[in-house]
Amino acid sequence: MLVRNPTSAISRSVEHLTLADGVALAADVYRPAGEGPWPVLLMRQPYGKDIASTVVLAHPSWYARHGYVVVVQDVRGMGASEGDFDCLRQELSDGAETVEWARSLEESNGKIGLYGFSYQAITQYLALAGGARVDAMAPAMGSFSPERDWVFEGGALRYAGMVGWALQMALLKAAHDGDRETHSALSALGGLEETARYLSGRPELSHLKRWLDNAESDWDQVSPQRLLKDRALDIPVLHTGGWYDFMLEGTLAADRAFREASPASAHLAIGPWTHMPWNGAIGGARMPEAETWSVDRANVAFFDFYLKNKGNPPPALTMFDIGDRRWRTFDRWPATAQKKLALASGGLAATLVNDGRLADEAESTEGEDVLVSDPFRPAPLVGGHVGEPSGFADRAAADDRSDVAVYTTAPFAQEFTLCGPLRADITINTTAPAFDLVATLSLVTPSGSANVIQTGITRTKNTGAPVGVGLRAAYVTVPAGFSLRLSLQAAAWPAFSLHAQDLASADGMEPLTLAIRHAASRLVLSVLKEDTVNGA
Repeated sequence: MLVRNPTSAISRSVEHLTLADGVALAADVYRPAGEGPWPVLLMRQPYGKDIASTVVLAHPSWYARHGYVVVVQDVRGMGASEGDFDCLRQELSDGAETVEWARSLEESNGKIGLYGFSYQAITQYLALAGGARVDAMAPAMGSFSPERDWVFEGGALRYAGMVGWALQMALLKAAHDGDRETHSALSALGGLEETARYLSGRPELSHLKRWLDNAESDWDQVSPQRLLKDRALDIPVLHTGGWYDFMLEGTLAADRAFREASPASAHLAIGPWTHMPWNGAIGGARMPEAETWSVDRANVAFFDFYLKNKGNPPPALTMFDIGDRRWRTFDRWPATAQKKLALASGGLAATLVNDGRLADEAESTEGEDVLVSDPFRPAPLVGGHVGEPSGFADRAAADDRSDVAVYTTAPFAQEFTLCGPLRADITINTTAPAFDLVATLSLVTPSGSANVIQTGITRTKNTGAPVGVGLRAAYVTVPAGFSLRLSLQAAAWPAFSLHAQDLASADGMEPLTLAIRHAASRLVLSVLKEDTVNGA
C-alpha cells in the first residue's frame, strides 16, 4: 500500500522481503518527493516499525525529506514480520539479505547506509558479520560485546535492566504470535524475582535463561566484537554515545575497532545522555540554546558527505563536557596523564559523610573503614548509567547511609578537566569467598550536592589482592572550589543482582562485611595533560 502526504510529498509503502528460508519480513519504505535515484538508509528493529527509534531520533519521514529512501524493517518474529524471534542470533543472515534487498529497491542509487539506536545499532554490526556490504553506518548506543557491555558489567548481572527488557521482548513476542494466554500471564507478573523465575522457565519464549547461563559458545554467536574480529572495518562510521548510557563501553569499543581500521572515516560523538531520552537537559538544568546539538542533523551531514559527496567531513570527536556544559570538538583524543588520590579517614567514613578524605598519595595511612551490607536493605545505586534516578543525579542522601563509605577531596584551588577512563583500586579485607564492590565518583558543589560523574562495579573472588573497579570514561571540567568524592558500597540493588543471590530467587543471601584498607587503595583519574602541566 502506498500512502502519500500531500503536504510533505513523502510517500510511505509497506514492502516485503522473502528471505532464503521463505520467511517474509515487512518494512515501511519512505521515499522523497521528486525524481531519484537516492541513497538508502536502513534501520532494522524489533519494537514495531511504526516506532522507528522515534524515542530518540527523528521520524523516518524527516530523513526522507533530506533526500533518502528510508527503510524501517521489523526483524524476524516481531511486528508485521513472519517467523520466530530469537534474540540477536537471527540478525546476521537476515541483516545481510535485507541490505542487498534494500540496495536494489526502486529509486535507489545503489548506495546504502545503516542507522538506528540500541538494538537497531547492534543489528548493523551483525549485518556486517553476516557479510553485508554497506557504504556508511551510524550506530547509536549499541552493544559491541553484550557479555561485557550490556548483560554483565564487571562480572555482575545488570539485574533490573536485563529482567525488565526480557519481559518487554517476551510480551512483544507473545503479542506477535497471538498467544493471549502467555501475554496475560506475563502482564500479571509481580516484581523482578517472579519475572526472572517465570522467564527462566520459558526458554522457548525468552532469551533470559540463555543469558543467565552465560555460556561462551552462545556469546560466540551474537557478540559483534568476536564476529567482526577478522573482518575489514574500513567503513565510514559515526558512533553516537552518552556519558550515562549503559552501553557506553560498547560504543567506545566499537569506535576503537573502526578507528583502527580507518582513522580518517571514524567519527564519534558523546553527549550528556542516558540511554533514553536524549534532550538538552543535564542535572535538572537546561543547556543554553547555542549549546544544543542534534544527533539527527549530525547523521544527515555524515550521510550527505559519505553517500552524496556533499558538505564537509564531520569532526573526528565531538564530546560534551559535563562540568562546564559545553560541546567540544577534537581531531583526536586529547592527551592525558594519570592522577592518583589516596584514601584516608578517622575510621568513620561509613558512618560520617565528612570523615573520609581523598588526598595526595603522600598522605596515605594504614587505617581502614568497615561497612556491612544487609541483604534485606541493600544500598541502591543512584545516578550514572543504571542508577535510579540515572545521569548527573545528586546522590548526597545515599552517601549518608551507613553501608556506604565516602571519601572527599578538599575543594580544588584551580579548575582542571577529567578526560578518559576512571578507576578505583581498593584493598579489601573480608571473610566472604566472593563479594561485590561498587564505586561512584561524584562532583561535589560548594553547597553540598554530589552529582554523579560515573559509576562501576566489580564482582570478584576474595584473593586478598586490590580490587580494580572501572568507572567507565568521563569528560568533565572540575571548577575551582568544587571537590571530588569517591563512594564505595557492597551492593547496588536492584540495578545489579546481589553478590550471593540465586538470580531466579531470593535464596542464598547473607550479610556481607567489608573492611576497606587505606594502604594501597587509590582513585586513579585521567586528567588533561595540559592541566597537569599547569599544576592540577
